[in-house]
Amino acid sequence: MKTQKNLTILLAILIVASILLSACGQSTPAPSQPEVQPAATEEPVQAPESTEAPAMSDKYGGTLRHATQPVTNLDPAFLTSVPDDEAARQWHDFLIFIGEDNSPDPARGVAESWEFSEDGLAWTFNLRQGIKFHDGKEMTSEDVKFTFDRLRDPEVGAATVALYSNITAVEALDAYTVVFTLASPNPDFLKDLGDYHALIMDAAGTDFATQWNGTGPFVLESYSPEDRIVFTRNPNYWLQDDEGNQLPYLDGMEFIFIPDSTAQVEALRGGQIDYLIYLPSEYVSVLESEDLVVHQSPSNTAYVLHMRSDRAPAEDNNVRQAFKLATDTEAILQGAFEGLGTAGSGTPFGPVYGDFYLDEPTPARDVAKAKELLAEAGYADGLEIEIVCQDRSPVPAICTIWKEQLAEAGVTVNINLVPTDVYYGADNLWLEADFAITDWGSRPYPQPYLDLAYTCVAQWNESHWCDEELDELAAQAAKELDPVKRAEQYHQIQSIFKERGPIILVFFINNLWGASANLQGVTPTMGLGTALDLRYVYFEK
Repeated sequence: MKTQKNLTILLAILIVASILLSACGQSTPAPSQPEVQPAATEEPVQAPESTEAPAMSDKYGGTLRHATQPVTNLDPAFLTSVPDDEAARQWHDFLIFIGEDNSPDPARGVAESWEFSEDGLAWTFNLRQGIKFHDGKEMTSEDVKFTFDRLRDPEVGAATVALYSNITAVEALDAYTVVFTLASPNPDFLKDLGDYHALIMDAAGTDFATQWNGTGPFVLESYSPEDRIVFTRNPNYWLQDDEGNQLPYLDGMEFIFIPDSTAQVEALRGGQIDYLIYLPSEYVSVLESEDLVVHQSPSNTAYVLHMRSDRAPAEDNNVRQAFKLATDTEAILQGAFEGLGTAGSGTPFGPVYGDFYLDEPTPARDVAKAKELLAEAGYADGLEIEIVCQDRSPVPAICTIWKEQLAEAGVTVNINLVPTDVYYGADNLWLEADFAITDWGSRPYPQPYLDLAYTCVAQWNESHWCDEELDELAAQAAKELDPVKRAEQYHQIQSIFKERGPIILVFFINNLWGASANLQGVTPTMGLGTALDLRYVYFEK
């Protein structure tokens, strides 16, 4: 077994070197699933009597007022939306915490060290001792085992069953040691353990949607489905800052449910709230002109225009290539998102993935060539299509600009504007439409996009595309431990997307957060916007 002391070298091969640079815009952590109705509230876990922060630092104190859309589910195994994810993080912990640069941070998860076998199939994690659930029970390896056994159990039906299908066993060796056995090597295993569903649960729990017993920095004091969630400080939290001060700094937080993004911004401008995530891009200059702060970071959160490839007209690659050539993604980025991001280059992988990103120029817009390809496909006189668009910013603007661009190539685009909950609703409109725009949340590494959306049997294959060469390369990349070889495989995959792929990657957004001027300790993340670590934020006195 290699020790934690040697982990730095091997992780450079297995994981860290896989992403040298690497963020839920208006996006969900994954394409949204049908909304789950809020569970009936129950009495929260009884918090310790005193939740006031100690007086050892002037960073302590205050209640953060945060505007967010309503929560739909509080069971971590079934989180489906941005507010679900963000809220659940506050009263739970991760075995492996994924840091702001999309790399595992051993200082912020409940595993204080780990080691793995030479073949990469056995991973042993040593847990911190003395971590307590909010009800006073100590967290042990049995809770970790329970959490991941539940997340990979098909009968439970969590969204992570496929993600953790490579795990063959989870064993609690003793109270503070847990071993995961894999069927095949996984260079991204640590990052998989940091999936947003993988919050450590109490093995004695019975109803995780209504029993809010976590180990996290805040205790869920009350939940009103139509109004807000109220958190109070966990006075027994295990994590300390670099100066030895116990975290978190805040006395508490209120997640106030304001569904409309414009109303959220106005609440920030009016001083009714202190903080919001996924600031609409059109308000950046407004806030910056006032006594407010905009934090931002590049991400792989993207708006993807998919073309259904199993039926006409997009089953013909000439049509797909024509639509790409008729599209100016840089113009759409500027017009729909104030230029606050990176224009797409035809693949679901963005620049944040460093060496894994195929950094080559995007072909210039060529309307004449687009018309030629359409003529070859039998559409010399043009064609008419419908694109399904969510009614949430910036999607309507994207659709409007694209409609104007395609018109120049002789394509009439009719826009079907629908609410987001209808787009991702029970009828799965986003999976059925011939043309539509989906907001894909950022992942810490590229492989999930292939496994979720672009291999032949992917569960969210919205484009209904099947390419055997891509499938073979994706399977190889999922297990390749050599980062150089893996980069070559990902480059080949991206070339396939450009040559015959079913998507127009419109743009990758910068994550945007709006905050009051006195809110300090905000560290932007290249991962999900929900992952900003609120344990470290404080109000400047």
